[in-house]
Amino acid sequence: MWNVLLDTLPEEWNGYPIDSDFQTGIQISQCLSDDELSETERFFTAVNLLFPDEKHRPEIMEAAEGLKWFLNEYHHDNNCDEKADVIVMDFDIDQWRIYAAFRNQYHIDLNTEQMHWFVFMGLLANLDECSFTNVMNIRQKKITGKMSQEERQSIMKAKRVFEIKQKEEPLSEQEKQRIEEFMKYVNVSK
Repeated sequence: MWNVLLDTLPEEWNGYPIDSDFQTGIQISQCLSDDELSETERFFTAVNLLFPDEKHRPEIMEAAEGLKWFLNEYHHDNNCDEKADVIVMDFDIDQWRIYAAFRNQYHIDLNTEQMHWFVFMGLLANLDECSFTNVMNIRQKKITGKMSQEERQSIMKAKRVFEIKQKEEPLSEQEKQRIEEFMKYVNVSK
């Protein structure tokens, strides 16, 4: 297990040079959830972003493991087995909330700052209460029968305002199964 308190930030994986920049991590996350790309295009685009040196790029299965490592190594909490049915964050939709949160809390200008992906995700995951975290909470808030009708309506309205819409045309069952298998393998949630 890698530890930010003890280890230097990795610039390679299993001897293969990586592009560790947080903006590359964002691009990888975006391409892996891009419904306009096929599963194969998503995977190879992500691999090419992470391992930009064509001469020093791992084979497919090893590259998939490297991708999984890169996207998840910063995270050491226990994951819930429940799969979220609601997307709570999107780097495009939430760009200004994320930017403002980093500016306000860490005094970091994400437009000019160079930062390792692990550092960025560690800071993102530990933001104090702000508009970004408030919107994420709204998106995942469960409406219960214990709430007053007024409270339910208010939450439903806020959820509609901040909802991250998914692809409108439904995927075939075969596409869904392939995507789920791939996402399980790399352990990436939208």
